[in-house]
Amino acid sequence: VGSSTKLKVPPVTAAADTTTTMSSPRSVGYLPPRQPESLGVSAPPKKKRVKMSSESVPSDTCTNLLEVPSELMAEVLDFLWPDPIRPVNYNCGLVNLSRVSNYFRSLALSNHLWRRICITRWKAKVGLATRLANAEAEATNDTVNTATSLIRGGFWYSKFVIEERDALRPTISRDELSAATFSFRLWFQSKLHPHMKRIMGALASGLDGHSVSDNMHFHSSGQLTGMPDPYYGMPYSLNEAGSMVNLSIPLDEGTDPLASLYVIRRKDWGWELRSQLYVIRSVADDIGKLWKDYSSCLVIQKRKKGVVCHRGSKKYKRREVPDIEDIKAFLTW
Repeated sequence: VGSSTKLKVPPVTAAADTTTTMSSPRSVGYLPPRQPESLGVSAPPKKKRVKMSSESVPSDTCTNLLEVPSELMAEVLDFLWPDPIRPVNYNCGLVNLSRVSNYFRSLALSNHLWRRICITRWKAKVGLATRLANAEAEATNDTVNTATSLIRGGFWYSKFVIEERDALRPTISRDELSAATFSFRLWFQSKLHPHMKRIMGALASGLDGHSVSDNMHFHSSGQLTGMPDPYYGMPYSLNEAGSMVNLSIPLDEGTDPLASLYVIRRKDWGWELRSQLYVIRSVADDIGKLWKDYSSCLVIQKRKKGVVCHRGSKKYKRREVPDIEDIKAFLTW
């Protein structure tokens, strides 16, 4: 190589520390990082947030009750029917809802809704067919305009209130008395009806036996019909108030504990006429259940000391009566 040629030699760095930096961790006593002590309770996992895309939100959401479809509102209103125990309650759900606006009044007091309420309520009462037929005829002849009906409520709501108030009436009219069919029974067994059962040492009830008649009528002529002897043709008279019926005794002669019948309104809206001897009930749709509330709870009642026995010439210490305090208090010994 000639002297004119120069070789470039790269600079050499000091390698004194290369043994330290390039050596393995074990060669210099490397210690792994200390792990934290484990705890008995682990931290709860973090909840993941789910992001709803705009496509998953339904496009027909309702932000106002006025936007709820009428079919759905009808289903909601079914939960606001009147309480069977207190049907005429002006704080019930439907009546309260009708006070919100004209829109809700037209829904809550609509004829379609209250007709169903009336039918459901009347099914458990006496005279469903007649009551419903009369209401349908009145509804056909109803000429109340829409604006007035929104203020007063629909026809069927008004009819519901009228019937419920009338059911609390404890008096009967002459037309109602002559139009009804009655079942006639005795509180206790009688010599006139030997088919009635007898209990040794007690006065047996006549409520769980056969009726004297299940087709009795207070005829408009003033006599009983549909009765066997000696009741057939027996005269009767109704007082002006409609609260008492006398059998075979004119009203101007006063009352008699055996022949004077007091008018009672039953819970099923039927009629009951009772004296100390007779108990007469208007016939319901199912006559088999007409006397069940009395005959199913008969008990033997013992006469207390000091109580005088007025029923017949023979004294008795026990009697068979319904286990109903109202009946026990009404029937004398």
